Amino acid sequence: MELERRSPLHRIALRPATPADADLLHAWRGEASVARYQPLGRLTRGQLRAELAAQQSASLEDGRGEKFQWIVVCEDEPVGWITLVVTNWEHGLAEIGYALTTERQRRGITPQALHLLLADVFMNTSLERVEARCAIENEGSRKVLEAVGFQREGVLRSYFQLGERRVDNYLYAILRADFLRLPQP
Repeated sequence: MELERRSPLHRIALRPATPADADLLHAWRGEASVARYQPLGRLTRGQLRAELAAQQSASLEDGRGEKFQWIVVCEDEPVGWITLVVTNWEHGLAEIGYALTTERQRRGITPQALHLLLADVFMNTSLERVEARCAIENEGSRKVLEAVGFQREGVLRSYFQLGERRVDNYLYAILRADFLRLPQP
């Protein structure tokens, strides 16, 4: 599923990640600004390639598969990724995560990309609720989620290990009904 949106700021597209994107993902995951608030496991290029290959048989629209990844493309240049993990098809539950390469952060790209994906998810799948988590200190990610319509639902205390410390996270969620009520850009 390739998606595209044009706006006054950027031409944003999402394309499914493929095994050929393993080198990009590996490089991005190694950037300090990307790993600052996320416990990204150390994966080799080969492990990333295998993970992406395993996702090739998944079909979001057909309700088949658990993990889906897209490359965020801005003005024809790959600049980051979005991951959607379906935690329960029966109940329509999923989690979303995202990151942009350092030089493309804070330019309004991520909210546009997330909106594009959520529009497709809520219009073309049985998913009803998409959750996101972000470190409490990650002000940029909080602003992105709120700009897209996610609502903060609580604090997940000591949610994960980041380096030498435990990190609290906010839990955000957006429901299909919430998204459909939002003004469409």
